[in-house]
Amino acid sequence: MSLSPPSPSSHPTSSLPNPPTGIPVADIFPVPPPALGEPTTLVCMVSNIFPPAVEIGWQVDGVPVTRDVTHTHYTPTADLAFIRFSYLRVTPNAGDVYACVVTQEANNSSIITYWVPQNPDPDEVLETALCGAAMALGVLLALLGATMCWVARRSTQGT
Repeated sequence: MSLSPPSPSSHPTSSLPNPPTGIPVADIFPVPPPALGEPTTLVCMVSNIFPPAVEIGWQVDGVPVTRDVTHTHYTPTADLAFIRFSYLRVTPNAGDVYACVVTQEANNSSIITYWVPQNPDPDEVLETALCGAAMALGVLLALLGATMCWVARRSTQGT
């Protein structure tokens, strides 16, 4: 499976002010949008790296994970820093907590970014249920109207 890095400019955090070069910035996002219980890939995008010497690790519920993890090479950016991506293939469940741990080799400092899968919004579930109920009521009323028309037509023909 070949994954190409997403464009940093297309991500919501790209509009934030840039920290000084050398202080890594990490962000986690799923590709494609996740559904609980369905496999997806989490992307840890680490930008503003200088020098290009960081270790990227993953944790699930505080436990380090090395299986199903891949990393890209360092890619230079226009601001003379580097960017690197790490991918983790997961099947998210409710209550899971995923962490991308970025450790700078020069000073052994770490930056941790978290991602928690979201349950479907209760409002969306309610909207779907109400829409289904309204559709069923509409079909029922249409059948009732058609039946009434048929009875009325039959009674007028009989007289």
